[in-house]
Formats: sequence, C-alpha cells, structure tokens
Amino acid sequence: MKKVISISMAAVMAASVAGCSGGQQATETAATTAAVTEAATTAAETTEAETTEAETEAVEGELSWDMAEEILTHISDPEFPDFEVSIEDFGAVADDGKLDTEAIQKAIDDTSEKGGGTVSVPSGAYDTGAITLKSNVNLCLENEDSVLNFTKDITPENYPLVFAHYEGSKCYNWSPFIYAYQQENIAVTGKGKLDGQADKDTWWNWRTSYNADGTTSNPSSADAKVLRKMTDDGVPAEERVFGEGHFLRPNFVQPIECENVLIEGVTIANSPMWELNPVLCTNFTARGVHIDTHGYNNDGCDPENCNYVLIEDCYFNTGDDCIAVKAGRNRDGRELGETGFPTQNLIIRNNVFADGHGGIACGSEMSGGIKNLFADNNTFDSSNLNYALRFKTNAERGGAIENVYLRNSKVKSVGNAVVHATMLYDVGRDGDYLPQFKNITIENLTSNGGEYGIFMEAFDEVPITGLVLKNVEITNAGTDVRALNWKNPILDNVSINGKTYPRPVETKILGVPVVGSKVEGSSVLLGGDNADLSYKWLMADAADGTFEEVGTGKSFEVPADAVGKFIKFTAVDKNGNEESSMAYKVLKENKAAGVDGDEEILRAAAKGYIDEAEALDLTKEVTNRDCAKMLAKLWNLEKPQEKMEIADIPESDPDYNAIAAVVEAGMMNLKDPNVEGATGTLYNAGVSNEQAAKRTSFLPDATIDRDEMGYIALLSCGVPYNETLGTNPKFDDAQEIDPEYEENVGASQYFGFVTAKEANNFKPKDKATMDDLVRIAIRISDFNNK
Repeated sequence: MKKVISISMAAVMAASVAGCSGGQQATETAATTAAVTEAATTAAETTEAETTEAETEAVEGELSWDMAEEILTHISDPEFPDFEVSIEDFGAVADDGKLDTEAIQKAIDDTSEKGGGTVSVPSGAYDTGAITLKSNVNLCLENEDSVLNFTKDITPENYPLVFAHYEGSKCYNWSPFIYAYQQENIAVTGKGKLDGQADKDTWWNWRTSYNADGTTSNPSSADAKVLRKMTDDGVPAEERVFGEGHFLRPNFVQPIECENVLIEGVTIANSPMWELNPVLCTNFTARGVHIDTHGYNNDGCDPENCNYVLIEDCYFNTGDDCIAVKAGRNRDGRELGETGFPTQNLIIRNNVFADGHGGIACGSEMSGGIKNLFADNNTFDSSNLNYALRFKTNAERGGAIENVYLRNSKVKSVGNAVVHATMLYDVGRDGDYLPQFKNITIENLTSNGGEYGIFMEAFDEVPITGLVLKNVEITNAGTDVRALNWKNPILDNVSINGKTYPRPVETKILGVPVVGSKVEGSSVLLGGDNADLSYKWLMADAADGTFEEVGTGKSFEVPADAVGKFIKFTAVDKNGNEESSMAYKVLKENKAAGVDGDEEILRAAAKGYIDEAEALDLTKEVTNRDCAKMLAKLWNLEKPQEKMEIADIPESDPDYNAIAAVVEAGMMNLKDPNVEGATGTLYNAGVSNEQAAKRTSFLPDATIDRDEMGYIALLSCGVPYNETLGTNPKFDDAQEIDPEYEENVGASQYFGFVTAKEANNFKPKDKATMDDLVRIAIRISDFNNK
C-alpha cells in the first residue's frame, strides 16, 4: 500500500473559486470550546516531532474546537500548472451520441505526462465510459451545460475491471465512473453535471429487480455475500474478482490511496450507488457539490479510512445517507485501523441536507474506527430526512467512534430522530467485536418533529461515555429520549418537548404490589447524579383517579386496605422535575387469573393487561383479534387517528377501534385473504404495489403461529427497530422459521420477548397461546420501563 502522508501545516495553495482553477483555501475562524475527554491522534505517518500544539492539548485530555482549526491547517486545495486543453482537442464531439471515452482519457493522460494542468469539458453533452484521473490533472466541466453522461452500455470495455472498494471491502470490480489509484493533486471542478444515468432498468435493477409475477429480487445479494465471506476469511484482494458476470454496482467517484483531492462545484446525478467515496486518501475536499440522486444506496459522500477531510457548502438530496463516514468493513477495516489508518480529522460545515436517511452518519462500515469529526453550521431540511446525526454499527463490524463535535445545527424537520446511535444495526449483537461510542459533544442544536428526540443505545458491556449535550432544543418529537447505557452524560440547557434536562427517566415499580408486601421503585436522573433524586408513592381508587401521597423513599409497604387501589412511584429532582411510573393495581394475593405465584402473570394483572379475578386459559390458541386487543391495552390505543377500511372488520365491530389502531400503529399487518402464511413485513415487503393493495383483511379469527407472534412482538415493542436489527435466532430449530419472520424472531429472542418452548427449540409452527401473548406483553411493558 502506498503511504498516506499528512499534509504539512505550511502548505498554501491557490485561492480562486471561479472557473476551473481550483477552490478557495479552506480556513475559518472559531473559538467556542466544549469539554470532551480522550485524545485525538494524527495520521499514522506523523512523527512525534510533528505533533501539533492542538493535538498535544487533546492528548492531555481536552478536546476543543481549537482542534478543528488545527485540522484545517492540514487541508488545502491542489494546485495545477497553468496549462489547459479541451477534450475536443483530442476528438470529443458534443451531442453526437457517440462515446468520447477515448478522447477524454487521452486528454487526461497527455496532460499528466506533460506535468499537469486542466482538462476542460466545454458546453454540450458528452457520452463516456469510466474515466481514470491521473496526477496533477483538474478535470473541469466549464459551464452549467457541460455534461458528462456515463453510458448505460455496461460492458468491460466501458467499465473495465479495476482494484476498487465495495461497501468497505476491497475487491476487483467494475470501474467507478471517475476513478483514481495512487495519484496526487487531482480534481473534478466546474459548473457542469456528471450524470450516471442510473435508473430502475440500469444499475439500480442490480439491487432490486421487479419480476413479471410482481415480486422483487436482489441480483447483487449473492455477490455481496460472497465478498463479505472473502473479507471475513482474509482472502487476498487479487482473488476477490467480480466485474463481468457479477452484480456489484460501482461507485461514482472513487479515488483510492490518493493525496490532495478536490471535488468542487459540479452536480452529480443518478449514481449506481455511493457518489463520492474517497478511500485511504489524505487531504480530500468536497466543496459546493450538488448531489441529487435517489437510487438504492445512493449515499452522497463516503470518506473511508481517509485523513484530513473537508466537506463544505454542499447540497445533498439523496436516496440514502447524505454524508456517511466509513472505515472499512469487518476484517478489512480492522486491519486498516490496526495499522494506523482509521478515518480521522474531518470537518463538515455549511452544508444543506435536503433529503436522505441520515444527514451526517458514521458507519455502518466502520471497523477501522472513526475519530476527530467536527461539524458546524449545517442545515437539515426535510421531513423525509430520518436522522440528522447518526452512528450505526454492530458486534460483527465493531470499531470506535470517538471525538465527535457537532455544533450550530439547524434541523428544520426530521422523520425519526435528530440524534440516533445504535449498536444494533443489521446483525446487532451477533459478533465478537464490541464497538464503542465515546466523547461526543452536541451543542447549539434546534430540531422539530421525529419519532424520537434523541435515540442513543449501546451494549451493556460498552456504554456510551463522554456524552455532552449542551444548548439543545427539540420540539414535537413523538418520544422524548431513548437513553440505553449512557454512562455519566452531561446535559446542560437541554429541552425536549418542553421538558428540561437533567430530569428523572425510566421511573418504574419493581416487583408486584400485593397486600402486605414491600415493593421497590427505580428511576434514573438522566444527566445528573441519582443521589439528587427524592421519591414518593401515590395512591388512588382508580387508575385515572386523583392520586395522593402515601409514602416516601424507594420502598413501600403495601397496607392491607390498599386492595384494588392503584399506586404510582414518583421520582423528583432538586429542580422539581418529576416522572411517575404507570399506575399498578394492588393485588389481594400472589395469585392472578387462576395462576399462583407466577411473577409475569402477576405483573400483567397489576398493570391491567389481564383481569386478576377471571380464570385465564393459558393454553388457548391466540387469534389475531386476541392479539390486537392485548396490544391496544398495552399501548393505551383507544381508536385510530384516521378511519381505516378493513375488509373483514366493519366499524360496527366492537373491537374495530382497537384493531384499526394497532394496524395503523404498524404493530400488526393486514393480509391478502387468498394467501396463506407470511405476506411480508411492513417495512421491507418485497412485493409490488399491486400485491400490497390486496392486503385488505385482518382475518380476526385466524390463529397465529409462534414465529409470526415473534415477528409481531418486535413490531409492537415500542422502539422502531425496522432497519436496525438483522439478528439471527439462536434456536436449534431456527431453520423452520418462516423467512419473512426470521429476523424479527431473532431480535425478539435477543430482547427476551420470546423464548424456547422445549429445550432450545422454538417450535415456530406451533400455535401461539394466551400464555405466549401475556408474557410477550409484560416483557414489552418492562422493556419500556412501564
């Protein structure tokens, strides 16, 4: 591998932003300081003598915005000789419908051989295959009507086999549209357009093809699985040969092991997949780029194992993450991280994120580690944008995300969560490489909407550390916060849905309130010290009655006269912020629904999911109607927000409101009454719109197999895991689970919603019983700290 060398602080490059002479020098003044721990590191090739003052400060334990200023001194634009040629000088002809690949490549090669300069693309549309950039060459699309159309004729002649990276794994594959390998001082600039011409019939159909019978298929899936196994097995790159006869889509712009790279001003549209994907590059800048492409996996900019990256003044309207910081996948990524090539020292500023899954995402291919990422003054403006800032990884990929500073973010609207971090992405806990999220500061952020305000979760073994939230205001979020395994976070001037933090969260009653017993309460002061909490117990005659204080402290002796009454546990912080548990019914004895001493059955009765006095046939096979009624109780769903037409549940049905509300909430599916068994998931159905339109019936009297019940459990667990979990079930008979339900069953097993029935056999095709349903409901309730 060629050395990736850090750029000297003394580098001073060209200043012009107009035309094709390169971009402005990347500098900015900032002075805001935020307290975050841990050290920042320089590039692997930087010697101890080259360590800068700001880096020394970080090593000593303080990471401030001064480090961003220091990083900027290492980033500058490439400089090119005052020599220019046109591709027309080498035979390219605009608008003739013929390929100009040879002329364009000859212009680049000749210019590089002569010492470098600018290769200009005049006005007009030029058709081309893949282009390879060479050292000291600036490919400039001069005018707004200068267009390079990349041919739809997918042949080895137009897209030859080259060494490339595919989703974080090295391989030989179809050439990226604009490619470079071990070059220096290269650029693509100007006002023109790069059009990949990808659509549902070209390139994108390798990801999803629509079949004649209305179903879909994924031609690239088999190749991707082969490559991932090669990666994990350590197969040498030269033996990972794809290209012709295979279906791994190339990226649009992919410089590999290059130094001093600039992409400026151009518009990029209709890419096969990732648009800008610098790999193992040092000193990479994307400035003023307009990305507008909505195909599958159409990430905007994916710096991968790079050092010193600047992304500024860009516009992202994408079909996937806008900026997705990568660091290699699994073994390939870990080897790069271990040899000194994480992804590090990034500045992301003054960008507009108009649409996409995530605005600034880290992962999921991040096995080599990501560190020292600074983002400032970015605008996120689309209800379709799911996340503004997102971290995603799992125990198969591992990697650490550390030293991240996001400030001055304006999130006008967001679909899922303004900040989202999960270690349960894709295969979740299935792996041996625990990731880490540490030293993350989010400052001066405003946001509106979303399913969650802030959603950040980690494995028990590796909690999130060094988290600082400062001057954050989030409004109109569905749920305030999910804070799973945060260790000593700092919350300063944080408001979510009008609630100020620090404040108590996860307030619940442990055990079962039975007359004469002692129950305990539990709560967490998020952003503070639990020692600052005080506690009280409240009682009322009804669950929705007037509650009065009957005790203090974390424990409570249930008095004899409390039978049939309802109690709550309340935590209060020193600022008067308080949170109460749900109301629990006080039981007369350790018996409920005809069952003695069963903790889960007793808790279900205390929480009102079942009637304590009514004998319950736990062996009864559960119907769709039974399930919907239980879920409606669990989530207090009284009626749908909008009227819903269900073919076999008229509005006159006494259970219409409960069933319609549960279906509307996405917890259970409507089905095609003419199809038996699984009909796909709500979020990845794999069927045509025509097939989906046939799902009109609820089938209220149909019984539910155990694998479908495991699927429903995840849909109704209260946390949107629809794209974060692909955990495999660990049952001995897992192969018998319907493929449409398999991942949800695996996730439900991981969370403890479902368990084996006999030994380690799940018995997926046995009918779910009332016993299964009640236990799933109470486990989901406890999972949500109800």
